[in-house]
Amino acid sequence: MTVLVGVRCSDGVVIGAEGIATSAMGNFPLMHLEADPKIRVFGDAVIMATTGPVGYTQRLHHHIDLAVKGNVFRNFAARDATTNISDRLITDLQKSKAPNHPQEGIGFGGLMAAHVKDGPFLAEFATTNFQVEMKVGKIFFASMGSGQMLADPFLAFVCRVLWKNEMPSVDRGRFGVYWVLAHTIKLAPGKVGLPIQLATLRKIGDAWVAKEEDTQESAQYVDALEDNIGGFVQAPIEEAKAEPVPKPEPEKSRFIPAART
Repeated sequence: MTVLVGVRCSDGVVIGAEGIATSAMGNFPLMHLEADPKIRVFGDAVIMATTGPVGYTQRLHHHIDLAVKGNVFRNFAARDATTNISDRLITDLQKSKAPNHPQEGIGFGGLMAAHVKDGPFLAEFATTNFQVEMKVGKIFFASMGSGQMLADPFLAFVCRVLWKNEMPSVDRGRFGVYWVLAHTIKLAPGKVGLPIQLATLRKIGDAWVAKEEDTQESAQYVDALEDNIGGFVQAPIEEAKAEPVPKPEPEKSRFIPAART
């Protein structure tokens, strides 16, 4: 069980994930455990976060390692680099006769960030067929995994309120990604959990660098932000002057004198 969140930023990319793995017997879950990091950074250049079977993740990581060593991300544009990774994994799964269900497909996907010939990118690999969607234009963010139904509406709220419907900076982006993950973990019925993992891709000096981030600052920011929201809502109520309820005016007499003869 997983929730992944990614945002393409004005100066890079942020990807986050929660930290729970599920041990299962077929479709029957047995227990939840703290997972190995669901986000991996390759050669300080590529970020990959996955949702689905751990065995597929291991096979994908092998292919990304080969692609990094083969300079795929240095020599290719974003579309060609991501298609190369998709081709590698799909071919691998087909050779080993991995199941491909009519509705769910391969049941494995992920978010990738890297810097290539045409700049930094955020890509989503669909869980049905591992085909690539580049996050560009107004669709510059994404969530994936079993927690997506909780994450997506709040991610849209964060985009509208915190990011003003525009690509944020990496710093503002990582605060928003952490907020979405923290919100999802608090409400999800045991399927996702702590710790939250964050990774960023940004330019440091003359080089683009991908690295894992400490989450303490983001956690403190979100706590302060939620406290401020609560205080902002409560203050006008407490400070409002209570005005007395106006007394009703006395009803005018409706007595009609009797007619005299």
